Amino acid sequence: MNETSRHSDFYISTVTFLVEDSLYRVPREPFQNESEVFCDMFSLPQGSSVVVEGTSDESPIRIDRTSKEDFEQLLKALLHRKHGSQPDLPHGIEQWTSVLKLSTTWNFGRLRQAAIDALIECGIGAVDRVILSQRYHIPNWLLPALNELAKRPEPITLEEAKRMGIDTALKLASVRERVTVTMPAQVASPVVVGGVYQHTTTTTTSPRVSVGSCRDPRIQYCDFSDQIRSTFSAYEL
Repeated sequence: MNETSRHSDFYISTVTFLVEDSLYRVPREPFQNESEVFCDMFSLPQGSSVVVEGTSDESPIRIDRTSKEDFEQLLKALLHRKHGSQPDLPHGIEQWTSVLKLSTTWNFGRLRQAAIDALIECGIGAVDRVILSQRYHIPNWLLPALNELAKRPEPITLEEAKRMGIDTALKLASVRERVTVTMPAQVASPVVVGGVYQHTTTTTTSPRVSVGSCRDPRIQYCDFSDQIRSTFSAYEL
């Protein structure tokens, strides 16, 4: 009888994970090839008498401090983005944020970039970009997002301030409140005409400070980048 061998392309190795109370058996290759963390984990030498974690339901790799919801979104993106149909992929800001979170934690480089691109396509707002840029180290998001919030006519809400953090919200408020807008003002000046004092109106420029809901609408066309860099000097911008 001829010896059998495993096919190099079509024999799939699997790995079993335990997340919360659910077991997941999935292809091992994407984890090993795309994640530095899992590649190092799978490369660790295993003793002959030791039961290798991840090879069975009885000995899964336990994933702690991770929710099933987040893990399932990562699996959808990791396993379906090449060969799956579009409905199988994560959709919406919340689901792609789950992918961003775990791909950053476990060093899935390409998957992390796919999540960043998907969040932009989903139209993620400026407040969320401020939060995620700091939480998951996306430095090229922070300055444009702060600039967008500085320009907008509406003040920063209490809920937005809580989400971004008081320190960030106060710094952003200081950028918004320090704006000086030069605008024309009408000034009455006395003149003598035929020996009679009369008042004539001339146009001068004087500085006006506009804050809160009374901001000058032209502020939305300003660029606050320099003020933001100065105020947020401790941040990576």
